[in-house]
Amino acid sequence: MEAKYLFVILNFTLFFGLLSLLGESSKKDVMTHWSERRCDFDVILSSFMYKPEDDARSASEFSSDNFSFCISSKAKNYLETLFTNLFEVLKKQMGASDVMTEVFKVLRTQLNSIYTPFSLMMTKFFAKFKQMGALASRIFQHLYMAMKKAAATALASVFVAISLQTVFLNSIDFLIKIIMIVLYILIGLAFIFFLPILPFLVIVLITVAGIETAMPGSTGPMGAVFCFAKDTNVIMKSGDMQHISTLKPGDILQNETLVQAVIEVPGEKLYSLDGVLVSGYHCVYDADKVIYVKDHPRAYPTSIKDPTLWTLITDKREIPVMGTRGPLRFLDWDEIPDSKVAEKAWELVADGILNGKRNNISMVPTSAPCLDPCLKVFINQGGWRCLREVKVGDWIRDEYGWTRVTGICERIVHTAIGKEDNRITDGVWFLNYDGSWTHARGLIQDVTWKGLQLITESGTFRIQLNSSMEHIVRDFTDVGSDKILESHARVERLLEEEH
Repeated sequence: MEAKYLFVILNFTLFFGLLSLLGESSKKDVMTHWSERRCDFDVILSSFMYKPEDDARSASEFSSDNFSFCISSKAKNYLETLFTNLFEVLKKQMGASDVMTEVFKVLRTQLNSIYTPFSLMMTKFFAKFKQMGALASRIFQHLYMAMKKAAATALASVFVAISLQTVFLNSIDFLIKIIMIVLYILIGLAFIFFLPILPFLVIVLITVAGIETAMPGSTGPMGAVFCFAKDTNVIMKSGDMQHISTLKPGDILQNETLVQAVIEVPGEKLYSLDGVLVSGYHCVYDADKVIYVKDHPRAYPTSIKDPTLWTLITDKREIPVMGTRGPLRFLDWDEIPDSKVAEKAWELVADGILNGKRNNISMVPTSAPCLDPCLKVFINQGGWRCLREVKVGDWIRDEYGWTRVTGICERIVHTAIGKEDNRITDGVWFLNYDGSWTHARGLIQDVTWKGLQLITESGTFRIQLNSSMEHIVRDFTDVGSDKILESHARVERLLEEEH
């Protein structure tokens, strides 16, 4: 045998001998500490080697039993380690659930003790509610029946009213027929008895028409009194022309004529005199004679009707106007000489018209009627507003109702009663409690100021002072726009009597 094989055999023999020696020494250690090391992995694999001599089991049975023991003990230890905390938590949870169960039992007992009396109370309440509902139903049925009866009564009343209306209309128709029969009889009698004097009636009508033509004071409309169209050229101090509607109180006209007031009035159909559109009853100089415009040989009526006309009051009672054929001299609004005698005559006439008497007036007002622009009037759908806010066409409060503003006068006066923003002149007529008219009374102060006065359909309107006191006053015309010409005619007669 070769040497190399012998060497290999020798090495294996020595190796196995060493293993046997080491195994014998470890076997004794394992068997000595069997209970602690029996489940080591290497011991489990070689457990047949550690079977005691006195053990009746075979080596394979001993190894199988040791394996089963180790597997079961390892599994038990693992499961105990895994579920110990879980079981501990479950135990504590079960303890807490027992406590909550006791708490819920107590709450249930308490709630039951509360719910039972509440349930009894609600049972009684619902019983009463049902009784009330039944009673309300009965009441509603009674009300419904009562409403039906009321509706039937109302319908019957309507039919009764219709019947009464029919009776009333038939009665009126019957009365009208009776009145017509009586009128027919009267007409027949008039025809029989008054036929001979019919020619005289024609003469009377002609006479009345002639008088009315000569004396238009009681029938002439206000716009046809003393007014110009808005674009009438007035001759100024400088010789320039200016439309009458643009003039202001205080302007200076030709011949040092001072404008004391500018008046705005409603329009009427106009006459044309040398291209000047003016009302027919305005007075104009024809040579040295004063005549109506309508009587001037060069004047003719036109179809022109301006909505608003204008006129002036001047200190010389004249208005210089430029026509197509040269200057024309018109009288101003007053047409009465600016004198104390004329003013006293006007006061007598105005007092006679307003109070129905003719007093011997010793004093006349120091200024024409004028109101402070800050005084208030009551405008329809506008309430109390300052006088300066009023426009032509507005409806304002009067003594008994509403009156329409037909004109506005803006003027300069030189005396006043009252303080600034609350001024009036002593020329304003006030209505007294007894129905009479008197001029304003108070301390008269010498002060120059610019004020306003209105022209109304009724001739009067209501004002409110700063003290909230209300008064009924006459408008700018004093006597009413329908009596202007009549009053001027009376003044002229008084002045003629004086002379």
